[in-house]
Amino acid sequence: MHDLNLFNQRSFFKLNSLTLLIILLLSISACNDSEDKSGEATIDYFAFQPEMNSGLDEAVIGKITDNNISLSVPYNVILNQLVATFNYVGVKVEVKNTEQISGVTANDYSNPVIFTVIAANGEFTQYTVTVTKNKPRIPQVYINTEGNFEFKNEDKENYVNSTIRIEDLDNYYTTDTEFKSEGEIKGRGNSTWWGVAKKPYRIRLEKKNSLLGMSNDRNWALLANHFDKTLLRNIAAFEISRIAEMRWTPLSVSVDYYMNGTYRGVYTLTEHVRVSDERLNLNLVSSDDNSGEALTGDYFLELDFHYDESYKFKTNIKELPIMFKDPDEPTPNQFDYVQNYFNTTEEVLYSESFTEPVEGYRKYIDVESFINYYIIHEVSKNVDGNFRGSCHMALRKNGKIELPMVWDFDLAFGNADYIIEEQGATSSDWDGWYIKTQSPWFDQLFKDPTFVAELKARWNELKPQLLTVPDFIRSHADELNEAQARNYSPKPQGAGWSITNKEWNTSIIRGSYDNEVNYLVSFVEKRIQWLDVNINNL
Repeated sequence: MHDLNLFNQRSFFKLNSLTLLIILLLSISACNDSEDKSGEATIDYFAFQPEMNSGLDEAVIGKITDNNISLSVPYNVILNQLVATFNYVGVKVEVKNTEQISGVTANDYSNPVIFTVIAANGEFTQYTVTVTKNKPRIPQVYINTEGNFEFKNEDKENYVNSTIRIEDLDNYYTTDTEFKSEGEIKGRGNSTWWGVAKKPYRIRLEKKNSLLGMSNDRNWALLANHFDKTLLRNIAAFEISRIAEMRWTPLSVSVDYYMNGTYRGVYTLTEHVRVSDERLNLNLVSSDDNSGEALTGDYFLELDFHYDESYKFKTNIKELPIMFKDPDEPTPNQFDYVQNYFNTTEEVLYSESFTEPVEGYRKYIDVESFINYYIIHEVSKNVDGNFRGSCHMALRKNGKIELPMVWDFDLAFGNADYIIEEQGATSSDWDGWYIKTQSPWFDQLFKDPTFVAELKARWNELKPQLLTVPDFIRSHADELNEAQARNYSPKPQGAGWSITNKEWNTSIIRGSYDNEVNYLVSFVEKRIQWLDVNINNL
């Protein structure tokens, strides 16, 4: 019995000792936990909420990596007064010794901001918050036609009443987020219209307005660029025109186009070719100007093989198809004056004494504008640039024939296989002459050493700026990254156009938008290199 009691006592003491040990360990663990928490200083959530920050449509939640927090906000958000919402462990948060209250305190995030989280024991952790802006969203154009009218081929020339709405959500082009107007639209173009599902349009507003920071006018064009898979050839050519300082270069903006509630793809909203104070500024003749100095100009004309205007003629030697654009109904005296002037110019140009400085071709053409026009079309190797189509001319009062602007480049920059068989080019790619050898008038101008010398000088003057065009294309392609994906995505999320379909203009399929852009960039780079060597060796 004594031994049993002794055993029970020993067991009791062992049990108590074990219990005390467990309690002691738990106490030590609790103390350690308390010490760890007192040293904690962390941010586990950081965001900008739309309720506290103008320009946000939804919350922007930061990505926390180690001691860095990164956020990307819409392009139009102003960074200098953003209010952050955050969760943290610690006793307080400071920026430059100023306490931060979640959802209350505003900071300037134009540069990285350092948030300091202070723990209970005085230790601290610093987080660097970096805010960047998203690329600007391209504007949206919404047109609803009366009765939801849908254009067919035969409806090209019929204006249809419409409501027009344009949104610039990021205020990238204008301070007005939304523009609304009544107006009308019709079809436009030739090869880009007939039988093409993605059709181009002409817009006529109810009254003059400036759209997306461009000129103040009623008349606008929506270019579909269906045969140009980069969606950028016209914009790139207009940039070269700007560099060459043409009298007028149409302004243009890439847009997402919606018609009758359906997304139609990426289009280019551009200033329609028009004589006006803010576009091509000419002092046009009136119907009363039929003799003397008044009869001499100004006239706005178009050279185009479609030859589809009411008042037109072809020159005697090269049969250039010249059409009256403005005035579109010249008087008999005006028609005869312009026709005779062009025929005289051509006769002198192709005469044996054409280089004569006073009575030669320089008496009749504005050489500087011809050189600038040449450079733009030779760099782009524009299939229609050889005095074939979309060539606009001005005959100035008491002046000369001028080439004041350029237009229509969706089939330029290596995008027309038929340039060889139909137009006589030696290559459809970046190498070889085109305008120099395959364009009437220019073939003769290059026989004049003075013209060639002036061309060389102008080329070398413009070359440094021409070398910036590849980066210009890359930048605009980057801005179109999300929009082009919609353009080439299946319906209903996208417009349903294909990046891999063969079109009539070329059999070459490059397989992706990036490949198409890379080709365009490479074409321009190699074309400039080739021309630089060969122009300077003339």
